[in-house]
Amino acid sequence: MLKGTLFYIIGASGVGKDSVINELKNKLTYKEGFIFTKRFITRPNSDSAEKHIPISKSDFDYRLSNQLFALHWQANGNAYGIGIEIEYWLSKGLHVIVNGSRAYLDVAKIKYPQLQSILIEVDKSILYDRLIGRNRESKEQIEQRLKRNEQFETLDYDMIINNESHLEIAVDSLYHFIRSKASNQ
Repeated sequence: MLKGTLFYIIGASGVGKDSVINELKNKLTYKEGFIFTKRFITRPNSDSAEKHIPISKSDFDYRLSNQLFALHWQANGNAYGIGIEIEYWLSKGLHVIVNGSRAYLDVAKIKYPQLQSILIEVDKSILYDRLIGRNRESKEQIEQRLKRNEQFETLDYDMIINNESHLEIAVDSLYHFIRSKASNQ
């Protein structure tokens, strides 16, 4: 039986999700029963805010075939996985914070009914400007990302955090939501 809560944070690339999660780590501690997962991703680490565990496709497939992922999905040409250890942490009453995928949300909710889904969002024009500013993709690729983003607008989220102004406002909103849900456990 899982005693902890799984907090599943999602949002389009460019909304500042990794920055919000990184700042949240300064507010929620292991001593209070919160633990942040790292994702296994089949791409090298970059200079982005997210520090993941890079893994080859063959190593990812090996872990997948041996059921070493609690959650896994494909997105943007890469495979993503969350280690099975989260089930142990949840069984011990720890509250687990995951950087998830909107496309995988329905599957994750079935597997973890106590899951709390949190969408980080910004206005489309701000998202466009942020993606252009990163200078990682062509305008056509950015337009494809924005179009893909529209398909997730109708999903049902437990909390929506706007990250358009100061980062600290979004972090505080997320912090208070997570603390309230964890204390109600």
